[in-house]
Amino acid sequence: ERRTCRLYDYEIALIIRPEIEEERQAALIERLGELLTSEGGEVADVEAWGLRRLAYPIRKVQDGYYYFIQGQFSASVLPELERTIKLNEDILRHMVTRTDA
Repeated sequence: ERRTCRLYDYEIALIIRPEIEEERQAALIERLGELLTSEGGEVADVEAWGLRRLAYPIRKVQDGYYYFIQGQFSASVLPELERTIKLNEDILRHMVTRTDA
């Protein structure tokens, strides 16, 4: 029996290394989307802002691909999301924001 978890509105911002090709970026976003929806959540929108200059260098990198994922997710998937993102060398920075608070 699956217990139902309350869903909250979140926005996840990601900056991906500039040398990562488009197919790997799409696969990464897809994998994160599957993780987020694993407990009944729903990805409402994925915005790709493209390659942008960073305000300051991160790990000696000047540019990055910006992505924003909006949707409703269970708070219980966030620890696994954080772990997955931190272990992925392709992601320079991330930020998870709850937008319905």
